[in-house]
Amino acid sequence: MQTTKFAWNEDTIDYYVNFEETNGWANTAMRIYEYVADECEWEDETDMRAVYLDLLEQVEAEINKQIGINL
Repeated sequence: MQTTKFAWNEDTIDYYVNFEETNGWANTAMRIYEYVADECEWEDETDMRAVYLDLLEQVEAEINKQIGINL
């Protein structure tokens, strides 16, 4: 089971899940990066990376859940 570090609004997760369906994973990862860089609060580059990876992992987990993959 995945351990998350940050609490994300369910609407945020759903937005990126839906975005991935029409734009693919690479574009979704880039859009998440832009969101974290521009809209989220973080202290330094290491913190930004942790925020980015956490959101990326939660979106991936939701996608996998929706298609029936349990990792």
